[in-house]
Amino acid sequence: MSLLLPTQTFASARRHGQYAMAALAIAAALGGNAHAQNGPLSLAAPTVPAGGARSADPGMTKAERAANDKRYDEAIQGFDRVLAANPRNAQARFERAWAMAQAGREDDAIRALSEMAQDFPELPEPHNNLALLYAKRGDLKRAEAELLLATEVKPGFAIGYTNLGDVYRRMAEQAYAEALRRNPGDTRASSALRQLRPAAAATPAPAGGRGTSPANRSAPASAPAAD
Repeated sequence: MSLLLPTQTFASARRHGQYAMAALAIAAALGGNAHAQNGPLSLAAPTVPAGGARSADPGMTKAERAANDKRYDEAIQGFDRVLAANPRNAQARFERAWAMAQAGREDDAIRALSEMAQDFPELPEPHNNLALLYAKRGDLKRAEAELLLATEVKPGFAIGYTNLGDVYRRMAEQAYAEALRRNPGDTRASSALRQLRPAAAATPAPAGGRGTSPANRSAPASAPAAD
């Protein structure tokens, strides 16, 4: 159960008049030992808007280029200028929040995505990225709630179901590990944990402990179309 890698690089996307960013993998959000088949969660990267139409607002291309070059502060300032002229530019708001997360400004990113989810209730992407930021903090219940909202808003949002499955897998890992901590002889919990994360089944991690991080993977996601 792994998330697909983006099929286009930024350079190749530009040749087709499109835009793509490398995704910020947050596989370590889940903690514990895990394996590639577990499918680590990844922060959805802005790519081509769902409807295919890109924002023509002045400053978008420059801000996106700065974000691609990892000049996140400059990118955020650029998106701010775009939004000052057009506050309803959903594409700019989404990519601005993404840049904040990349820059380590997770509180700001969560705030921006929460506001966007309220202003654009028809879009699943803000809920998806909120879920992944919550997962990074270990708040799997909030992550679950946001992913349920994402799939409710758009039942065809496939990556939301994949990420939801990964959240449930991690919840199961934690529950089985806790069962073994309290009762090391619990063969059912041991067998289940061995299926979820074979390397960790023999030695359950202590409560609150962290093991090695799963391998980084990326998940493509369309940025919302601009108004």
